[in-house]
Amino acid sequence: MRWLSPLLVLVAAGATVATTGVAAADGDPVATALLAKHRAYVGWSFGDGTFRTMRITGSVADEKGEKSETFTLISSGLVYRNAHVYLKRGKITEQTGFTGNLFWKSDMNGFTTPVYGDYARFLASFTVLQQEGTTQLPAAFVEDRTLDGRAVGVIRVTLQNGDPIDCYVDRQTGAYVQATIDPGGSYETTIHVMSYRDVLPGKKMIESYRIDEAKSIVSYEKYEPNLRVSDDALHPPAATASWTFSNYDPFPLTLTRQRVLVDATVNGVKGRFILDTGASAIVLDEQFADRAKVTSLEGSGEAGTLYGPVKIRARRTETIGFGGATLHNALVFSEDFRARDFWGLDRAGYAGLIGYDLFAGAIVKLDVYHSKMTILDPADDLTNVTGLPLLVDLSDGVPAIPMTLNKSIAVNAFLDTGNPGIIFYGPDLRVKHHLKIWGCGNIDSLTIGPIEYVGQAACEWGFAANDMLLGFDFLKHFDYVFDYPHGRIYMTPNKN
Repeated sequence: MRWLSPLLVLVAAGATVATTGVAAADGDPVATALLAKHRAYVGWSFGDGTFRTMRITGSVADEKGEKSETFTLISSGLVYRNAHVYLKRGKITEQTGFTGNLFWKSDMNGFTTPVYGDYARFLASFTVLQQEGTTQLPAAFVEDRTLDGRAVGVIRVTLQNGDPIDCYVDRQTGAYVQATIDPGGSYETTIHVMSYRDVLPGKKMIESYRIDEAKSIVSYEKYEPNLRVSDDALHPPAATASWTFSNYDPFPLTLTRQRVLVDATVNGVKGRFILDTGASAIVLDEQFADRAKVTSLEGSGEAGTLYGPVKIRARRTETIGFGGATLHNALVFSEDFRARDFWGLDRAGYAGLIGYDLFAGAIVKLDVYHSKMTILDPADDLTNVTGLPLLVDLSDGVPAIPMTLNKSIAVNAFLDTGNPGIIFYGPDLRVKHHLKIWGCGNIDSLTIGPIEYVGQAACEWGFAANDMLLGFDFLKHFDYVFDYPHGRIYMTPNKN
């Protein structure tokens, strides 16, 4: 099953961001005039020396003003580090950042992974929008609109290695009323700008905004421009969890018709778990967590799943042992799986899901065909590893790789060993590409590099435009080396 992290990360990715330092491209006088009006309104643009460094502290609150998150964003030019503290989930912290060449994500255990793929392009564009770099980009006028009672001109700016952005410019003031990143694409996201604020006299920055249809408001509460920022302040954090290895011996997995199961010990208590690449955390069953005396952290919350929201708690483990490898001091989540049998524990009393944090800080070899697993130090040399090497998008905590559907349609394929079913796709994909599948049916082909599968069963679900979810029924045909610390997966077809 795909267990989605409750943590919203808005700033992190994996593409080089570049702006030209010149005015918007000539050739579209309407777009050029609107961008000039916006630049005059905010009083600055990226790279002009107004803001060399910045520290912003802020929060995310619901429509009643109750805060669920606080954050601190430190930047030097386009390089940044953003730390989010989730107040209602044990005050756990996740961080994201950009080195100038590579975007990264650090999860609640401090395991840092690079972020690649389409989400990298999205976040490159968000970073440029936030840093007022849009006025320097090539632009074209799209249309005039009325938005919230205001006359706006819509212009589309384009960014090398990023997604296009539709900027809605208030024709009277020049303020951005909203901006839609990746319009019509997999990561289409609309930022509704609620207010601007003077950070220096006559120099404005966005102060608050909403995302898409969400009611929660992101607010920038304190700006500290042009302070001294050390290199260390921009580096990824040190991990708070750690691995030790007594040996590299393979240990057994159990394969059922629909599941990959692994035995592990939590604080010395043995349990059988579903091995779930679709889970963006390690998730324990409440009763098992209590039996293993796993410490609960303050607060509780909800996580989104394929089956709707579920109640969760953050907990801290002392040890989680797999074969000759031990994970120390790891944060996990817990929930009452017995309240939702259909949710994946199969009425078998499994102890939970082993997800992202197994893979995030180590190298994991999964020999599906021989039902064995090996956990290695992430510093180990993988130059002799065989298999198809793929850069993987880990921004959701679920591995996604680029694939080709029906020999011509580029899709983002999420690899979810915890989903016992078939391939899932979204209605937008069917409509956009005129797929001849209604409800459930068979796709023509699905290709990964030189490997092609034909006639796979697929069903419609509510996924974004170009996303597909591949379950165990498809994934059992491969053996894997998961190298999340370097953003890679190696896939080798097996005899299944």
